[in-house]
Amino acid sequence: MSLFAFLLILTSTVLHATWNLIAKKNHMTVVFYACLCVTCAIVWAHVVFWTPIPIFQMPQKFWIFLFASIAADACYCFGLMWTYRHFDMSTSYPIQRSLPILLIIIVTKIFGWGEPLTPTAIIGMFTVFVGCLCMPLNKFSDFRIQNYLRKEMLFILLVACGTTGYTVFDSQAQKVIAEFVPQVKPYIRSMTIYSVRCIVLTTVLWTIIAFTPSFRANTKEIIAQRQWSTAVASVIVSVTYILVLFSMNFVTNVSYVQVFRQLGLPIGMALGIIVLKEKSAPPKYVGVALILIGLALTVIKI
Repeated sequence: MSLFAFLLILTSTVLHATWNLIAKKNHMTVVFYACLCVTCAIVWAHVVFWTPIPIFQMPQKFWIFLFASIAADACYCFGLMWTYRHFDMSTSYPIQRSLPILLIIIVTKIFGWGEPLTPTAIIGMFTVFVGCLCMPLNKFSDFRIQNYLRKEMLFILLVACGTTGYTVFDSQAQKVIAEFVPQVKPYIRSMTIYSVRCIVLTTVLWTIIAFTPSFRANTKEIIAQRQWSTAVASVIVSVTYILVLFSMNFVTNVSYVQVFRQLGLPIGMALGIIVLKEKSAPPKYVGVALILIGLALTVIKI
């Protein structure tokens, strides 16, 4: 993993934690997420008109990966909406970000995508995972398996599966582009795929909203209240994920991208405590320490 990729991911983690804070404060809904997407689609639609990548001539597997990514993103959206109804940000954010670490390792191993991870890297990623599980705890005695088997955890699992899906599928879609038009620079690939997926995802979400009465009512409410925070959040969301997409071009396995995105967890915890006045506890600080140790192990070349 290159230093450039690390800096890209570090920047994206700060932005990701910020947008989750906005989502939590604005009571995350499908309509709120759809408003983010439509703004992103408007801002980035221009890329489709000047990109040198022949979008409509791409092979079938590109479209399979793209639509699989969009389906995963929709799962992420619904999961996030339900998660923030049942959990504090300082509790849910670490868990929903940690599970994809293990899920992506499993998926890339099964399908043979990317270079194999070293044993030290796997140990480091597992250490990060354990650190993430510590962060929601108020005291170490609260660490019980049954606490993680509550039915509400299914919402967080849905978020994790969605994150895993769009991360892996977008990585593979970019590789298809790289094989089809190798002369195109990485940042052009990232901007192009983001532009296309924004347009398609926005269409899917607003189609769902159009046929759901409760979502239509929520849309009128947002318009009436003029919740301009969605516009701010949309800019943050788009820049966040474009940086993630760009970083995928500079790693040998997409698992590295996911594990280093956990740098946002200490940031998310700090925002939850400082801005939302959520409680802190010793296990959270131990969790942060484990995350940092695990990240260090991940990049050691052994």
